[in-house]
Amino acid sequence: MLQLRQPPAPSSLMMEPSSSPAPTTTTTTSLNPSQRRIHQMLSNYISTIRRDDFLPRLNHVLHSRVSSSAGSATSDIQSYYSNRPGLRKYTLGVEIDRGMDYTLILENGQSISDKDAIRSHFSYREKEEKSTQCGAVATEELLIRAANQSLLADALVALTGSEELLAACIKNIEEKKSGLILSGPILCMTSVVEKCHFTVDLQMGKLESICVLAISVPVDDRRLVLARAILIANFRPGRRKGQLQYAMQFVKAHHFPLSKTLHDAAISLAKDQENLMFQSQMGHDENTAMKKDAKIPQRSFSLFR
Repeated sequence: MLQLRQPPAPSSLMMEPSSSPAPTTTTTTSLNPSQRRIHQMLSNYISTIRRDDFLPRLNHVLHSRVSSSAGSATSDIQSYYSNRPGLRKYTLGVEIDRGMDYTLILENGQSISDKDAIRSHFSYREKEEKSTQCGAVATEELLIRAANQSLLADALVALTGSEELLAACIKNIEEKKSGLILSGPILCMTSVVEKCHFTVDLQMGKLESICVLAISVPVDDRRLVLARAILIANFRPGRRKGQLQYAMQFVKAHHFPLSKTLHDAAISLAKDQENLMFQSQMGHDENTAMKKDAKIPQRSFSLFR
């Protein structure tokens, strides 16, 4: 028997804007050129996120990404999940145990949030489908195959920019694509899904995902979270257009451009760059020495003549 209970409210994932404490500001006069450059990159990133038009621009990028891929056979989201039956097992065997929250809404409107009950439901339905399988993949099957982080892949690609833009001034950044996540070897920025709630709605034939993303950089032996964002994804199989839609609901920077936290982070990141350069140079010198040794004629000798 299925255990039924009211699902946790998706609003539990929402982050309410809070009044940030007054930042402890610092100057960059004590930083060397490398540290100052990285500090400027971090400050530019935070300043960009804090702009009033940053969230609308992100949503424009997400909409453009989905619109440009619509109708393409290689990017058709329904075809993607139709051809990957293994994603069902990935959802029920991996993602559901990873700390993701799931709600299943049955055809009669009842909600299930117990994970074992959700597994039981789809295991039972899988046996039914095998005995009556006849062609097209059912909507229910598509929804469970998509109820994992693969649903966010296109959005994360669209939200990723290059950290090279941060080396320019803010005015130039505004004229180009500035992403929420910036790839590059200097900041080593990454995004992690901290929380995620999937609602598989069999009554409406749709899947909704609400995720909290944390964007961070390495500082010493930890990750410093620069910002968090809430991303919503909606998947409706069977639609001719707009099967997959993304919306960035909220973005919050956790620091200020001239805060001491960014000052210390710049020093740590610059030190990491110096260590990498040193290791690279050491490896280059060793390779050069080995090549020189290879050119010297080797003489065999023995203590016994």
